[in-house]
Amino acid sequence: MRRTVELVRRDLGADLHVVATRDASVLRAWLEQRVDDYATAVIAGGDGSLSVAYNVAASRPHLTLGYIPAGFGNAAAHLLHLPKDPQGLVDVMVRGDARAVDLVAVDGRLALFVGAGWDARVAGRYADAGARRLPGWAAAVARSVPDLWRRPWIEVSADGWTVHRGRFEMLVVGTTPFYGRGLKVNPGARPDAGRLSMRVYPGPAPRLAIEAARWAMGAKPNATRVDAARIELRSLGDVSIPVQADGDVIGSAPTWTFEIRPSAVRLIGRWS
Repeated sequence: MRRTVELVRRDLGADLHVVATRDASVLRAWLEQRVDDYATAVIAGGDGSLSVAYNVAASRPHLTLGYIPAGFGNAAAHLLHLPKDPQGLVDVMVRGDARAVDLVAVDGRLALFVGAGWDARVAGRYADAGARRLPGWAAAVARSVPDLWRRPWIEVSADGWTVHRGRFEMLVVGTTPFYGRGLKVNPGARPDAGRLSMRVYPGPAPRLAIEAARWAMGAKPNATRVDAARIELRSLGDVSIPVQADGDVIGSAPTWTFEIRPSAVRLIGRWS
């Protein structure tokens, strides 16, 4: 990542700004103070850092975003088909092939992908323990296994039609097929379709384990994809549902609404 930053600075004549924080609000304020003088901002960080940049760039149509993956999951890198070698990644930034990308709007925040339920619990425990990459993720998953046997009752509607009513392990909605590490959790989702793609994974745990194996192999999940402009999730019991956006937990509530934000930001990628 350091080598890539050096090459980007050289080949783009870029200024370098650095901040160290895990607080999304601090990062957003820091970016907002700096980006107005630029036409392109290349973000070196993880999916969460890039997600904060979406929310800054969405109100600045002049601003295009590039991405240097430096996190653990790097889901956006798979959507953008970014190469892993520094020079190849810099070549993509220099070429500057930018496309408008649809995003999910949830609770005042924009994201490429959103997860509700079990994976949000895992993401929260991972962050709370210091985000220690693979060992931290494995520990967060292990601590969350008992939650797989406590499936809440929910109702999910898509554009006003009820599409699921019953227990669930997790729900995913977004404009990208990828979760972290390139797992195809929501295949068929597209960043240019003008619609959200959603899947409910009802469980129980053994069934979710089979689905997880299919994600890892790139096979199509058994869970049905539903496309819609607006998706509503409601708890049917006295339970709040946690939600993560681009890997960062944004809260827990009994009801959630997810809406499409078409062509929200421009991202540089290897699109062709």
